[in-house]
Amino acid sequence: MVYVYVLASYFIGTIMTAYVVMKFMKGEDIRKLGSGNVGARNAGRLLGKKGFLLTAIGDVLKGILVVAGAKYLGFSLEHQILALIAVVVGHIWPITLKFKGGKGIATAAGGLVVVAYQPFLVFGGIFLLLLVILRSFTLAGMTAFLTVPFIYWFMDYSLYECTLVFIVIALLLVAHRDNLKEKLARKII
Repeated sequence: MVYVYVLASYFIGTIMTAYVVMKFMKGEDIRKLGSGNVGARNAGRLLGKKGFLLTAIGDVLKGILVVAGAKYLGFSLEHQILALIAVVVGHIWPITLKFKGGKGIATAAGGLVVVAYQPFLVFGGIFLLLLVILRSFTLAGMTAFLTVPFIYWFMDYSLYECTLVFIVIALLLVAHRDNLKEKLARKII
């Protein structure tokens, strides 16, 4: 049952909110516009605040619903995080859009809040501090996300749970690798 749920979580992740919102609002394929990314930032650039908010909310809800459903079904914390990994993978590499999806931040954040809100609150504080220091949403976010497995570790979660959370974060870093290279190059130069 757990593995069927994890597989279903992947397919929930493949429901690309930005793609649906763009089709509904403009009748166009978001992959052919702006940055070509199927995420909230590109939707916001192309559709304004309404497009950004609808996309962000839809993407966050994917993570929330998958983890909340796993909790409701009585799955262990490890299995809840596996479902989160699957929905994030589905968002980043959706079979429905030839494996070219979004970056996974909103979906991961929504799921991590439901997995355990206490570590997420610490992450939020670290993110805000880094945002003030680095003045870059991307660098602050990615750096703060790197701390999440350690936050779980210091809050006495098991090594297995911390490792699974690390996998979620590693997926986000892989999805953002080009953005990070560009941002770091600008900061260094």
